[in-house]
Amino acid sequence: MKLIPMRFMGYEWHHNPREITFECEKSVTERLVPYDVSQIQQTGRKNMVIKGTGELYGEDCMEQFERLFELFRRGGAGVLAIENTEPVFAVFKSVKILGAPKENVLTYGFVFREVMEEKESGKNTFHTARDGENLWDISYKYNIVIDELVRLNPQIKRPDIVAEGEVIRLC
Repeated sequence: MKLIPMRFMGYEWHHNPREITFECEKSVTERLVPYDVSQIQQTGRKNMVIKGTGELYGEDCMEQFERLFELFRRGGAGVLAIENTEPVFAVFKSVKILGAPKENVLTYGFVFREVMEEKESGKNTFHTARDGENLWDISYKYNIVIDELVRLNPQIKRPDIVAEGEVIRLC
């Protein structure tokens, strides 16, 4: 089985991170009322934090890190696609080298922060792919399960590669 690489804003990891954690919280307040009673109120979900660590391998491991760092410096929000999870609209919060680089191996850590926004509504039946978009981006944008998009678009052989201008069937 071939794992699909993690992707963010056109950057594709050569090797998926070794460890990824998803931190999810809700805002909860407790109000004390007379006679030893308290009320709990949920006031919404906080933005998810996605953290991870991994290794970059090969003689070009430092160049791989520099490309990752350039993505971080560029900034902006985009779709973070990770194998076996729903895509998340996120910003790249931090990236760092962990420990001293070894020969042909560099260990790094990263943090992404979810950006909660409204997704496309309405009954669009087609989408024209923009430069750098893939099926995960489109899946997130229109709130369609990735497996359904793949089924509806058998002409697309790899969901991570979609040509600019290609028309994607949504339903």
